[in-house]
Amino acid sequence: MALHGSLNTDSKQTLAPVVSLARGVEAPDTLRLTTALQTTLDLEQLLRIFSETAQETIPHQGLTYRNDENRFVVAVGHTGRHHCSYRLNLLGTELGEVALSRSRRFSEQDLAQVEYLLCALVYPLRNALHYREAVNAAHRDPLTGISNRAALEQHLTRETALARRHHTPLSLIVIDIDWFKKVNDRHGHAVGDTVLRSVAQVIQKGLREGDLLFRYGGEEFVILLNNTAQDGAVQVAERIRAAVAATPCHCEGRDIGVTVSLGIATLAEENGSALFDRADHALYQAKNQGRNRVMHAE
Repeated sequence: MALHGSLNTDSKQTLAPVVSLARGVEAPDTLRLTTALQTTLDLEQLLRIFSETAQETIPHQGLTYRNDENRFVVAVGHTGRHHCSYRLNLLGTELGEVALSRSRRFSEQDLAQVEYLLCALVYPLRNALHYREAVNAAHRDPLTGISNRAALEQHLTRETALARRHHTPLSLIVIDIDWFKKVNDRHGHAVGDTVLRSVAQVIQKGLREGDLLFRYGGEEFVILLNNTAQDGAVQVAERIRAAVAATPCHCEGRDIGVTVSLGIATLAEENGSALFDRADHALYQAKNQGRNRVMHAE
């Protein structure tokens, strides 16, 4: 196990990558911290527990965890003027970077205590990262690489509850590739798979930050648009419809053009399942009216 530390305060001091109490500082009692960290595999909750429990030894305003490999950041509390940050490495595996911040400087004694506390975090953090990877794999469509139906069901329940709690709009778009069976029949399933991946990529490029894309099954995709009313959802849907129509799939030396039909619904006094059903009904209206079009539920 190795901890690589750097202190980013006004002095720009760099710490040696060694966790020890050679500075003559009394070791903090980590039993309560170690016990608390064993209660969860949820990454966000784990970091919150670490921050709250470490407050007894090292008062701080905020904790930030950054994992560049997996491209996510978790923040707890508020950012202070001074901070100390550590890149965590366990048995040659990079676990990311943890930073504590507060309004006053960290002393040498504080830093020794922080390093000691981080020793209690590395194994629970490694386990939480493995758990997160397993959950993500279970919620990922292996063909397209986007989230799958199981992930949709989880997110739909959550986003519906959040929209109700905060009184914000929530819209859902159901997308179906037009005449996809003919693509499979004419060109084969391998080409069909390539078309599915291509369409998923085009849709993803047309989304805004925070929009959630899922493969529902077969040639159907679903988008969740939080904090988005009907007019905004229609703009997103039209942008995607036009982009798919203008982007042929290059496969085995051929350009295969496809179009999509889209159905939209915006959350009313209903649950997530009813919201999906209304968007799905709007999709079939788009199909019945000629395909390659957007319809929204009334």
